[in-house]
Amino acid sequence: MNKKQSNKLNSYSAIKGVLEDNRGIIEPVALMAHAVEEFYKKVSEIDAVASRTKKGTRGATAAKIVAKKKLAKLASTLAAAASIYAWESSNTKMEVALDYSYTDINFATDNVALHRAMVIEKELHKHHHNLEGYMISKQNLEELQQHIKTYEDALETRGGAKSDQVAGLRKLAELFREADNILIHKVDRFVLRLKPEFPTFYDAYQNARAIVDL
Repeated sequence: MNKKQSNKLNSYSAIKGVLEDNRGIIEPVALMAHAVEEFYKKVSEIDAVASRTKKGTRGATAAKIVAKKKLAKLASTLAAAASIYAWESSNTKMEVALDYSYTDINFATDNVALHRAMVIEKELHKHHHNLEGYMISKQNLEELQQHIKTYEDALETRGGAKSDQVAGLRKLAELFREADNILIHKVDRFVLRLKPEFPTFYDAYQNARAIVDL
């Protein structure tokens, strides 16, 4: 939700407060009462979509961050141990493939981090029969593979959350238009009609409407 929409939602809350306080004026006018209920429904939908969109994205990002840290920690320590074997066996190509620190993985972009971890896993798997003496067990390799999978899943979930966020933002824009239309074409005009008899209600309503311009 952008700043303009946030301000508009604040205005909606203020408008709801004024309308609630003046139900005795509104309810005798059946069509106005119906328009007000339509407006309330739209505001509730906006709140629900905004909350769902924000929560989904935040949760997916948090899961990705945790998975990335765990992957970087395990992959880098295994790579460091295996690089001893690579140096002792004069395997320059293997040394280069394993030359990634925790920082190189954890602070790389998502896809680069995944690629680096997979390069390390590939080298460890290729030379696994020579690595047990370097504190790299079959269980360690299985754990690394699981961390890679968990991170991949987190990236997919985050990608899905981003898609949901885009869809949510589009839905919010649509709901705000619909709420505005109810106000502009219905509620505003009913309130204006009631101005001569209820000027205090009219002024309070107009003040609430003006919040969106702050």
